[in-house]
Amino acid sequence: MKTINSIFILFFVSGLTLSCSKEEQAPVVYNQYTPTKTIAYKQVSGVDPNLLSLDVYHFENTSIKKPVVVYVHGGAWAIGDKANSIDNKRNLFESVNYVFVSVNYRLSPANEELAADRIKFPVHNNDVADAVKWIFDNIGTYGGDVNKIVLLGHSAGAHLVSLTGLSQQFLPARGIALTQLKGVASIDTEGYDVEAQVNDNNLNYINAFGTNVNDLVAASPVQQIDNTKNYPPFFVAKRGSVTRINIAENFIETLTAAGVSVSTVTASQYDHEGINDAIGAPGETAVTEPLLEFLESCFNN
Repeated sequence: MKTINSIFILFFVSGLTLSCSKEEQAPVVYNQYTPTKTIAYKQVSGVDPNLLSLDVYHFENTSIKKPVVVYVHGGAWAIGDKANSIDNKRNLFESVNYVFVSVNYRLSPANEELAADRIKFPVHNNDVADAVKWIFDNIGTYGGDVNKIVLLGHSAGAHLVSLTGLSQQFLPARGIALTQLKGVASIDTEGYDVEAQVNDNNLNYINAFGTNVNDLVAASPVQQIDNTKNYPPFFVAKRGSVTRINIAENFIETLTAAGVSVSTVTASQYDHEGINDAIGAPGETAVTEPLLEFLESCFNN
């Protein structure tokens, strides 16, 4: 039986082999943003402040309010940082005059022995929800339009933004209606049904979510979709094996059946990490253009 460390290392290393060369074109670097502002969105005793912080990329003129894209990184809920793989996204959103915010959250260590008191669900999502709450309350100071906020996430971050945009447990509990989000963009995750992943003995999921059935249902975005409730529009980027794409398709079909507007793109020319790096890469059109079209439609409605 594979250990959590070996499963996790395979997951991580596989993401380092990109399907397209990063050396083909040098990135265009924009210089409109002011220096990055790192801010603690909350404090928890004994927790590294960096894990509870966010980076705000904004423009000098804050009197003209601009749309806001909030990014949540991946890393199997165990590793990663708000500054990782950010340059292409930063340049992209700067070029279209969006305020850009990248969020950190507490992580579940990938240990051989699963400590009962380890960081796991719902800690990650509570942190993301608290960060979004801070953004709603404060982004106007940095020139962001509180009425034009979209969440974007990759991998574990895609799970986190999807659940944040669908569950009544997080934003509504903080006084933010789900429809106050203008949209949610989910980039390549298998985490739409956490319960199914744990039942398949996926150790990354067991590490991050445990095995309590009630928690697994609450952590599964697809199981939070209620036909009687209203949700923001979704963008779903999918890729990979037939099984992986089918997981995304089931999520898309469930959203659509509930009356949610969904934009989709399939980009299997990329590997798992490559599809994230593709966003905003010079000359990239397969993911970047549909994503920008989705964002524009969200912000113009």
